[in-house]
Amino acid sequence: MKRALPLIGLLLAVAAVACIACIFTMRFTQERSRISHADAHLWIHTQLGLTAEQEKQLGPIEQRYDEQKKHLGELIRLANMELAQALLSDKGDSPRVKAALAKIHEAQGHLQDATLRHVFEMKPALKAEQYEKLLNLTANALYQVNYAQ
Repeated sequence: MKRALPLIGLLLAVAAVACIACIFTMRFTQERSRISHADAHLWIHTQLGLTAEQEKQLGPIEQRYDEQKKHLGELIRLANMELAQALLSDKGDSPRVKAALAKIHEAQGHLQDATLRHVFEMKPALKAEQYEKLLNLTANALYQVNYAQ
């Protein structure tokens, strides 16, 4: 059990990385309280200084990403439930625990990949300076992830 707790903490931290919008908000605002994804999304768009035309171009991209994020978040939630049940039932590092953990890792990897694809997909709608700022915000958010907590 002692060995599983740091691993669970690491998994939660990886999931947090995938939610770049939330990390942006936590990093660049003085208030480090819970902020909705919609607020984080608005904050990023404000930071980039998007025009109405850019918002319109980004609409379908944002919708696709939101759907992917919801789907993958649900897969992570279900895999976490599976892991919890396996831990309680098996009381050790069993094949069921390993399988559930693999599902979590896979879904989290897909979520982080989807997030980065989303950032890259935004490029054609952005001016060069806006895209550079988006990359910097993304990189800064990743720098802020602290796995040692």
